[in-house]
Amino acid sequence: MKTIKNIITELKSTKWPSKLEILQMTIYTIILCAVLAAIMVGLDLVLFKVRDWFLNI
Repeated sequence: MKTIKNIITELKSTKWPSKLEILQMTIYTIILCAVLAAIMVGLDLVLFKVRDWFLNI
């Protein structure tokens, strides 16, 4: 029982992010995912061309 009371007390003292902070973190996450996806697509295209170059020699 003491553990549950500790959890509830800890949750009450937690500082939850505001709506603006959540929106900012969401935008940052979407931008980061887009950048990583672009890097992966770029690497995929480059490696595809390298593979074709080696196969056509």
